[in-house]
Amino acid sequence: MAESGTTPQPDTSRRVTTLSMWMALIAAFSGWMFDGLEMGLYSIAVPPALKDLMGTTDPKITGPLMGIMVALFLAGMAAGGILFGRLGDRIGRVKTMIITVLMYAVFTGLSGLSQSWQQLAACRFLGAMGLGGEWGLGVALVMESWPSVSRPLLAGLLGAAANFGFLAASGVGFLQANLGWTWRPVLMIGFVPAMLTLLIRLYVKEPELFVRSRQRGETSRFVDLFSPEFRRRTLIGMGLGAVAVLGLWGTVQSWLQLWVTELVKPGSPSGPIAAVTMAMAVGAIIGGFLGGLSAEWLGRRLSFALQSAASLGLVSLLYLTCTEYGTRMLVLTVVVQMAQVAMFGWLPLYLPELFPTRLRATGEGFCFNVGRVVSAAGVLIGTGKLSAALGSIPNAAMLMSLIYVVGIVLAVLAPETKGQELPE
Repeated sequence: MAESGTTPQPDTSRRVTTLSMWMALIAAFSGWMFDGLEMGLYSIAVPPALKDLMGTTDPKITGPLMGIMVALFLAGMAAGGILFGRLGDRIGRVKTMIITVLMYAVFTGLSGLSQSWQQLAACRFLGAMGLGGEWGLGVALVMESWPSVSRPLLAGLLGAAANFGFLAASGVGFLQANLGWTWRPVLMIGFVPAMLTLLIRLYVKEPELFVRSRQRGETSRFVDLFSPEFRRRTLIGMGLGAVAVLGLWGTVQSWLQLWVTELVKPGSPSGPIAAVTMAMAVGAIIGGFLGGLSAEWLGRRLSFALQSAASLGLVSLLYLTCTEYGTRMLVLTVVVQMAQVAMFGWLPLYLPELFPTRLRATGEGFCFNVGRVVSAAGVLIGTGKLSAALGSIPNAAMLMSLIYVVGIVLAVLAPETKGQELPE
């Protein structure tokens, strides 16, 4: 108790805690937003870059290279998610997050200076490693910094964040179409996120859950993911991540813009591609935000099953009913992305609930990014080969959408974690 006549000192602990929570959220949201910007820039710039670097517009040459670029991007994100997730559990979420943001900013910007498709591919892979690493670290940072009651809303916010960046990239696409930019300045915009590392370095603190875990002397090994205690959760998490990523990239993300270029007349302006990119971003923002909230409203398992079923039906509706670029295509693109990207607002809520603090970043990074490995193979071997075999992108995409049937089955098998605290 304060002595009589003295002025009580203000309690700054709550203020400091609140500031740390908000700075963690701002850093993670910004990191995910710039993730989306980088992915959107590549979607816009890689097709013309390949035509320029290869000196041809022959789809028999540029098409397979596009598949390689997508596969390298997904494989790089997988490698980064696993590597930096492990590092985040060892040296801390904040230090590792700085490394990942710098990595994806530098190599995306450098890709604009590429003189060959091999150089572009290398920058694509290395920049993607940073993107993949930042995903799990941002999730762990926010989920461990905020109280449980806020986590569903924050998961949806993080799920939508990348798509604000994707929306910004579509704005860059309109500028490119109207100002005559080449692909090089578009990619060099990727240098911008490097500034985020200063904010992280100065203001973001390690979450209290992580600090307490280190004080208790807790450590983990990668093989712990497959111990009897966590094996089932790891395998289910891997499957759920694979369904979300392969479903998105194997049906829409990798191929919709390319399909649009086939539908519009040769020599048409690139405005339709930018418009479709913007429609994708709008739908993804709404879907990502609703993903975490739906998991709280309906439960983790039921919400994922419904997201899978809706994605399965809507992908077919998009490709079966759209025979030309127009309003119908744009509206259905928004709706399809709402269903598909809801999973990316669901995963930031669910995956942290499967693992304790000492193993959380490793488990998140592994489960989500093994899905990227599967997706890299699926996109490169699956949609690309199927498109040639079945005669069109729509036929291949609809066949690839059957992965959502697996999502429904996994949702039934997954443990229900609604209402539970994050395990320490």
